[in-house]
Amino acid sequence: MERAGTIGRWRKTALARYGVTIASVVICTGIRMAADPILGNQHGYTFYFAAIAISAWFAGFWPAIVATVLSYLAADWFFVPPRYAFDFHNFTADDFLSLGGFLFSALAIAFSIRAVEAERRRTEARREALAREIIERQRVQQQLEEMQQALRDHAANLEQRVEERTANLRQTIQSLEAVCYHIAHDLRAPLRAMQGFTTILVNDYAANLDARGEDYARRVGEAADRMDKLIHSLLDYGRLGHQEFPLHRVNLEAHVDTAVSDLVQKGKVNADIQLARPIPDVVANAFLIDQVLKQLLANAVTFTGNVKPRVEIWGERHDSMIRLSVQDNGIGIAPEYQAKIFQLFERLQPNEIVPGTGIGLALVFKAVQRMKGSVGVQSKPGKGSRFWVDLPVAENAT
Repeated sequence: MERAGTIGRWRKTALARYGVTIASVVICTGIRMAADPILGNQHGYTFYFAAIAISAWFAGFWPAIVATVLSYLAADWFFVPPRYAFDFHNFTADDFLSLGGFLFSALAIAFSIRAVEAERRRTEARREALAREIIERQRVQQQLEEMQQALRDHAANLEQRVEERTANLRQTIQSLEAVCYHIAHDLRAPLRAMQGFTTILVNDYAANLDARGEDYARRVGEAADRMDKLIHSLLDYGRLGHQEFPLHRVNLEAHVDTAVSDLVQKGKVNADIQLARPIPDVVANAFLIDQVLKQLLANAVTFTGNVKPRVEIWGERHDSMIRLSVQDNGIGIAPEYQAKIFQLFERLQPNEIVPGTGIGLALVFKAVQRMKGSVGVQSKPGKGSRFWVDLPVAENAT
């Protein structure tokens, strides 16, 4: 059924096209007959160019060819002597010339209109393609605008969530600071009371205590003192997480000199400390530099076993960093522990052997990290350790 309908539509279209051809030839023949009293035997083919052009324009190329044939036959029958007869045997040179000119002109009209029609179809195809492209671009532009709007909405939502979380974080930090304040004042106060009373107990009431009781009182005082130091160290470590530490040019050599003098004067240690000069300036924070140097030097003269402490300090440049090294002759660190010593509460020696809190090197790691640097250690058991700190070099810093 669908095939039959397609054939019917094709036949209807073909009949209409060739109907236009026949009608145009008939009309032109009628016009020529009306003008025959004036023209006579002249211009037998001229009027049929209109029929060929109409057929070519409205019906197509092959109907124009049919119009050419029908026009020739009509012109030869009605208007070329002898009229009402096809006398091909008596054609003269003028007859052949006239016929050739007609056929050439008719074919030129058919091919020209065919070319124009083909160009018209190509132009329409390009116009349709351009229209489709415009529609597609409009669709893509609309999708892009929708995506951009969705992205803006998401960014606004994300910004709002960030602001909310930042506010919550500020509240958390404030809460932690409040807790730290209570730790610093409320919790340390009972510890200081314990230290004071145990000291009074040992000094003033020693006669009422036997050796074991006196030892117990001393241990209570030492434990309270160690807990006080531990709380103080935790407060220092906590401040490194949220307090602002601006970075600027720091005279590292001067800070090393100060740290060495404080260690010798306050620590009362008998150590051989050698400082190689000069040490270049760095970009750092003066307070944090002092904390780092204090901890590294204290460790260098503490974990020495039974030998006299010997410490070497020097600085050298590595690309855009200054590496400060602190070399000691201590007991050293086994390879499996070197990555752990910078973690919180990691201690290699029991408190009974070497007192400490286990927070010092964790504080060093955090402080150097806040100064955009790095820290590490190279050590062998029984061969001493070299702790190094890398900080940005101060070339054009102010």
